[in-house]
Amino acid sequence: MSLDGAWSLASERSFSFPFYLEKNLKSPSLPRTEEAQEEAVFREVVHFAPDPLPVRYYDQDTTKPISFYLSSLEELLAWTPGAEDGFSVALVPAQDRQPPLSSRRPRTLLCHDMMGGYLDDRFIQGSGVRSPYTFYHWQYIDIFVYFSHHLVTIPPVGWTNAAHRHGVRVLGTFITEWKEGGQLCEAFLAGGDLSINITLTNTSGPHQGLVFAPLQPAAVGNTPRFLRYLTTQLHQQVPGGLVLWYDSVVSSGQLTWQDELNEKNRVFFDSCDGIFTNYNWGEEHLVRMRRPAGERLADVYVGVDVFARGNVVGGRFDTNKSLELIRKHGLSVALFAPGWVYECLEKTEFFQNQDKFWSLLTRYLPTHSICSLPFVTSFCLGMGTRRVCYGQEEAVGPWYHPGAQEPQPLFGEHRLEGPGEGWVRMHSCLADAWNGGSSLLIRGRIPPEVGHVAVRLFSLQVPVPPKLFLSLVYKLEGTSEVRVALELTTGDAGSCSIGGVSALNAETSSRHRPRPLRGPPTKLASCYELSLRSCFLQDLFVSFSRAPGSREEEDFVCRLGEIQVVDAESLLSPLPQVQALSVSRVGWQRAAPESTGPPTRLRLSCTLHWSYPLPHARCFRIHCRPGAGGGPPGTGPLGPEKPTLLGLAFANQYRVVDLAVAEAQPGQDGRVEFLVEPVPMEGFLVPQAEWGRAALLYSVPST
Repeated sequence: MSLDGAWSLASERSFSFPFYLEKNLKSPSLPRTEEAQEEAVFREVVHFAPDPLPVRYYDQDTTKPISFYLSSLEELLAWTPGAEDGFSVALVPAQDRQPPLSSRRPRTLLCHDMMGGYLDDRFIQGSGVRSPYTFYHWQYIDIFVYFSHHLVTIPPVGWTNAAHRHGVRVLGTFITEWKEGGQLCEAFLAGGDLSINITLTNTSGPHQGLVFAPLQPAAVGNTPRFLRYLTTQLHQQVPGGLVLWYDSVVSSGQLTWQDELNEKNRVFFDSCDGIFTNYNWGEEHLVRMRRPAGERLADVYVGVDVFARGNVVGGRFDTNKSLELIRKHGLSVALFAPGWVYECLEKTEFFQNQDKFWSLLTRYLPTHSICSLPFVTSFCLGMGTRRVCYGQEEAVGPWYHPGAQEPQPLFGEHRLEGPGEGWVRMHSCLADAWNGGSSLLIRGRIPPEVGHVAVRLFSLQVPVPPKLFLSLVYKLEGTSEVRVALELTTGDAGSCSIGGVSALNAETSSRHRPRPLRGPPTKLASCYELSLRSCFLQDLFVSFSRAPGSREEEDFVCRLGEIQVVDAESLLSPLPQVQALSVSRVGWQRAAPESTGPPTRLRLSCTLHWSYPLPHARCFRIHCRPGAGGGPPGTGPLGPEKPTLLGLAFANQYRVVDLAVAEAQPGQDGRVEFLVEPVPMEGFLVPQAEWGRAALLYSVPST
């Protein structure tokens, strides 16, 4: 098919037919009403007095909500979570992965440091920046650290949501630097009482301790005690929380980087969950660290500066040399500033350079496995040149929203073992999308001597429910007659009882190709069914087969738009509804008059709040429907029945900013309706009748 052709879902005959998601969206078997939810109504009198917003939580130029940091000890001790912090709460905790972080396997920590931090990623609801930096090789990462030179760095919540969706732990930093930092440490470490009232919240995850300041004897003497206290409190209040110490200050209080774990800094290592070493090490440092680390080798994170500053091993496109040595000695690795590929190389070649960088490291980066259902991904990177929803274009223009990133596959090039020239390559593709802003582009070749090629997309370790539903949305380019199908491997094949599937061949009985259903469940427009018992899912593949009777070499280009792996039982459970949708913090501005277009309009800003159990939601899609024309900035009048997408929310609140609405006439109410569409974890559409609804009626002041 051409790029403009219909997205397709595998069918029994040819694994390719036009896929229309709008059919069969409602399930009459569910204990739900099909009547629209009652609409909450709020009234406002238009006035132009500004409503001051807290500087910490909102960008002062745009009034959009932003992620924030804390610059002083006074700010830290005075801060208590409030309503505005709801914007910064991660949608869900980090998803479980195998092996768990508690295993002894050497780990990979990624420390993101880019131009001081809090760039366009600080906008919680996204921005319109072109060519932003994005990271998408999450399957190799255990821990993500967001670094900046502020006292307390709280990772922007978009990064946290993306990392958690991939099962990656997120750490912020507490850092004191130079003379001022030493004075700050003296203020709370030199005294005998360390019972500082620390409120640990799950807004962005646990924190990592970094100190770049020399300490006086009293302060450094209390530091291990403080680390033990902080670590204990964190473990109690944030499940899975971690405290790591950076190799800087030694036990004497001097600022002396050691580039290793040794007797001078071991007291700090023994007081918390691990140490992040400085970068100027050689192999002799790695050898020496084995003795003080003992059984905690995996808790030693050997620093690797990707910029290759100083006397370092590897770095840049030779970073693999660093990892080879670190893994040789069984240690964990801390990759610092891998955004080098974005900052120092051509932006137009970012994706090629990013893929090249990580492909050189993959042999030293163990893969992690997904271990929970439902598993749904549209391969969206959290950015794009347009927005697409189920194959329908919603908006044109660049957008960047890190929190909207969907689970990403195992990228790279895969060649067939044995004779032949078969291969498959995978890349992200911004040119087309099924849902979001991108899809997964797969190119490959089926050689004459084999019937098909397959590529592993995801590693799984999921106990299998009695029945699974799977769906695959894809698009083939050109005139290729290649057939596309999903394949699964299962573990514990000796005791695995399999029904409703046909095995790929007799020699690989643990690898299965599901059969498409003729009558799919009503919540999924069309899908595969797989019945298994006493098994666990191991890997998810997509395979490409030549047409029957063909013996020619076959090249293909395919875009994957979405994959769903859903426990059939979950489709029978009633969905929660959006409750208590309210409108608050209403502000008005008069739009600048234009020579053409509609009459003078108003700009409306307000905050929407609602109630919904967050673990049940992938996100929320926020819409408006002006009653008398209007729409987002830059658009013309809309019909009264057509809702307009405003954006995505990953919390139970959303800030509407500068929405253009018609000016109310004397004696008449203006009206704008807001709709909150929940997107379930299973990924299907919820009928509009079941969205949350609230109307804002506004009028001019009476004279």
